[in-house]
Amino acid sequence: MRNLGDHIATPWPRLFAAAERLAKARSLEDVVDVVRTAARTIIGAQGITFVTAEGDHCHYVAEDAIAPLWAGQRFLLTQCISGWVMLHGEPAVIPDIYADPRIPHEAYRSTFVKSLVMMPVDTGVTEAAIGAYWDAVDAPTDFAVALLGQLARLVAAAIRNVSLQTSFEIVNQTGAGVAADQHLERIVQTVTDAGVELTGAEFGAFFYNRLAQDGESYMLYSLSGVPREAFAAFPMPRNTAVFATTFAGQGIVRSDDIRLDPRYGRSAPHHGMPQGHLPVASYLAVPVVSHSGEVHGGLFFGHHRPGRFSVEHEKIMAGIAGHAATAIDNARLHEQARREIAARSAAEAELRQLNGTLEQRIEARTADIRRAFEALKESEQRFGILVQGVTDYAICMLDAKGIVTNWNAGAERIKGYAADEIVGRHFSIFYREEDQAAGMPARTLQVAAVGGRFEAEGWRVRRDGSEFWANVVVDAIHDDQDRLIGFAKVTRDLTEKRAIEEQLRQAQKMEAVGQLTGGIAHDFNNLLTVIGGNIELAERALQQAGAPGGGVEKARRAIANAMQGADRAAALTQRLLAFSRRQPLSPKPLDLGRMVTDMSELLQRSLGELVRLETDAQPDLWAVEADPNQIENALLNLAVNARDAMPGGGTLTIRTANVHLDQNYVARHPYVAAGDYVMVAVTDTGVGMSAATLGKVFEPFFTTKEIGRGTGLGLSQVYGFVKQSGGSVEVQSQEGQGTTVQLYLPRFRGQAAAQPHARRLDVSAQTRGETILVVEDDDGVRAYSAEILRELGYAVLEAADGAAALALIEQQERVIDLLFTDVVMPGMSGNDLSDRARMLRPGLRILFTSGYTRDGFMRGGRLESGISLLPKPFALADLAGQIRKLLDE
Repeated sequence: MRNLGDHIATPWPRLFAAAERLAKARSLEDVVDVVRTAARTIIGAQGITFVTAEGDHCHYVAEDAIAPLWAGQRFLLTQCISGWVMLHGEPAVIPDIYADPRIPHEAYRSTFVKSLVMMPVDTGVTEAAIGAYWDAVDAPTDFAVALLGQLARLVAAAIRNVSLQTSFEIVNQTGAGVAADQHLERIVQTVTDAGVELTGAEFGAFFYNRLAQDGESYMLYSLSGVPREAFAAFPMPRNTAVFATTFAGQGIVRSDDIRLDPRYGRSAPHHGMPQGHLPVASYLAVPVVSHSGEVHGGLFFGHHRPGRFSVEHEKIMAGIAGHAATAIDNARLHEQARREIAARSAAEAELRQLNGTLEQRIEARTADIRRAFEALKESEQRFGILVQGVTDYAICMLDAKGIVTNWNAGAERIKGYAADEIVGRHFSIFYREEDQAAGMPARTLQVAAVGGRFEAEGWRVRRDGSEFWANVVVDAIHDDQDRLIGFAKVTRDLTEKRAIEEQLRQAQKMEAVGQLTGGIAHDFNNLLTVIGGNIELAERALQQAGAPGGGVEKARRAIANAMQGADRAAALTQRLLAFSRRQPLSPKPLDLGRMVTDMSELLQRSLGELVRLETDAQPDLWAVEADPNQIENALLNLAVNARDAMPGGGTLTIRTANVHLDQNYVARHPYVAAGDYVMVAVTDTGVGMSAATLGKVFEPFFTTKEIGRGTGLGLSQVYGFVKQSGGSVEVQSQEGQGTTVQLYLPRFRGQAAAQPHARRLDVSAQTRGETILVVEDDDGVRAYSAEILRELGYAVLEAADGAAALALIEQQERVIDLLFTDVVMPGMSGNDLSDRARMLRPGLRILFTSGYTRDGFMRGGRLESGISLLPKPFALADLAGQIRKLLDE
């Protein structure tokens, strides 16, 4: 650049004159006019331009040049030198435009420009720049650059002054406008428009709460800077981390780039701005709070470029928000007063109309009331005589909270309280202490209030403390507006009737036991015939080993048949335990939908070619906690029953779904707890069942199949297993229309585990000389167990009861690696023995065995955690595998 010494004196008067004109400027147009008319002579350039940023573009607002340049034209900020200057906030001094890559050369080829200086105008309000152009290379001097910088600073101060004056005018106009307006929508629109103009935001919004005529609150909003369609597809803002400060009225939030704020993007489902939202970087949010502290709403402003809002904008918008809050308060007071005046006027008009006919209506109404009172009195007398004359039923009235308000003679006879002793007390006094603690009185009123009626039988308490068996009916009573006002409670003493029914039930029980015993005896006699007969054949075959047709092979076949009979006997025992809900369960978290899918191939093979299997699993099925083996057995049992009900073929559908059983369902099924369940529904298109058959489906040994086709234990086993798992079973069927069996299992709140593939226990695993203590009160079982273990290579100690076993365990010099004990034994049980054994030998491994495990370590029909149990009857492989598994753990 050329030296500035020759130019020191002459430009200053022109610069001072321009400064005076800028100080008097009252609009941006005045400022631009000063630049256009004075800048070229001050700088000594051949051309001057004034450029402003409008969105993503540079706007060449004005120019003064020896030849036309770009006045009125717009270019992208990224494609012109003025945009570069405004984006970077620093001047660009370019001695040769064709040597600088920032210059779009094609745009300059038709001009005189060979060198230039572009100076940013830092207003803090409007982004702008002043450009000076020369027709020669290296024309800009240091002095010219300094003069242009000084002029840019003077222009920036003038623009800020104009902006401040404009802001004051807008604030005053807005305050006056909203103060005089009573229309809420116009108030918030005026405030929003003013905010956009004052802050230079690209768009703004005012979200506020409004009360409807019925008192309900709902959110509305006004927009400025963009059409309403730009936000129509998006939901109202929620109280997320970014919005919470504003909607709580805690203060102004200003961010140069909200996307970098640590509160941004933390809320589902969008984790930031929704798809298609206008881009927002600069963010300003101002709460609008009334004098009473109520948050009316919030003003929100945005700009897609960072750093657009300043502290001055915060101060200005705080004042605007105050005007808005006052105007909204006034508008709401005005609306409230208008409604009150309208209501008062309507009431006064109605009162004037009523006064005109008051005397006649009073006389007519008095006559009506007198007649109604006489009728009511007569009705109450009749009702009182009727109720008091009933002595076989305790009839009383309760208020909505369960307080006794009325008491008849039957209640006094049955429960022992006189009316003056019981009226005013809570009806829970009639319940036993344990029933009160369980919340039964409250549940009674709840069921009656929800369903209209509660009916049940149970023990109740008389005044003298004696108990009686009662039938109780509680009906809810509502007024004309369907509001609950109380309950009518009728109690009948069924103690004598129950005793007679108990005798009948005992007789029926004995009949059922006879049927059960007969069924068991029939099946076990058949199995014993198979077992005993084949053992006898095996013995004869071994005796005739040398004779033709005899020998070891024939004995093996007979023994195999005997083993099959034993397996069938064991399976029958397990079914009986399942029906009685006494089988030990090993529940695991399960996905029933996945189980049904995994079993599809097995079920289809069991159904045959004539039956088509369809499955329908609800997505996102809840997990359940149940024994997977028993689930498989239940589904297989139901599938086989369905197949037999469709001899000509049909469709079997297995559907799984999440269901909620509510209080209405519980009222109809008192043994089921309300809550979330997973339902498995097995539906066939078969012959269906009659009502008589449907009433017996869960009875053991009841079957409609011909002899030899079924034991009658299938559905009873399913029923027992589901009940033992805390669930419920329903069967729906009509003759000729098929059958649906619905299993409800309680929802498990954890995650379903993947089902491990069953692995076969290794019977041939090598022993290491371990010592097993066998405790069994049955001599035959103890001898069999000891013989198996010795054959497998273990050292064996035997004890016939817990006391004998404990004496061996107390001998510390003896090596005992594992205790194998029966659970149910006379004297000391296996569970007691294990507790005492572990006190003496803390690391002792224990394996339990039992044919019927009722108490001990069972909790709700399930094995306690850490307990190993081998059910009887067991085979060599079962015992060997379990022993080896425990010793190797």
